[in-house]
Amino acid sequence: MKRFFLLVVMVAALATSAALATHPSNAATRSACGGDRWTVKTLQDRPHLLPARRTTIHFLITRPAPSHLPDTRLPFEHHVYTVVARVVLVRPEADSDFHVVLQSGGKHMNTEAPSPSCDRNATPYRRRQMRVARNHVRLCARARVTGVAFFDFPHGQTGVAPNAIELHPILAFRCLSG
Repeated sequence: MKRFFLLVVMVAALATSAALATHPSNAATRSACGGDRWTVKTLQDRPHLLPARRTTIHFLITRPAPSHLPDTRLPFEHHVYTVVARVVLVRPEADSDFHVVLQSGGKHMNTEAPSPSCDRNATPYRRRQMRVARNHVRLCARARVTGVAFFDFPHGQTGVAPNAIELHPILAFRCLSG
């Protein structure tokens, strides 16, 4: 009987994890926010961002990685980019972000959608953009994703680009196909 109960609990836990990974809108709100360069990641430094430009994952992942990551925003991190790609993974993370992996032409990179509870010092306009985008994030064969260029450091994250560039935060998300 104990084995059966344990098996049922394990199956339920796996099913819950799968539901969270594929349907982040069903994920429970978490209270933890991130640490490293968090004000840059969540636009709490209130940067002047350049208008969005269409680009490719290939272009972004071939930019030279900075030799040092300061606590402040790098010049390249004022750029906003829009890519069209397949969304192959959506997963809630311990820092309350939705970790989103994009793939196109055999290349991949991360994007992140922070929790609205973790961007309180961003401007109201940017908070609204991030919240709306996060509510639309999901797996799909083809999506248009707009976000701010952000260099992270590799720390074992799934889908990390060779130069550890991300679109963080996501400012707009639209699934173009199922």
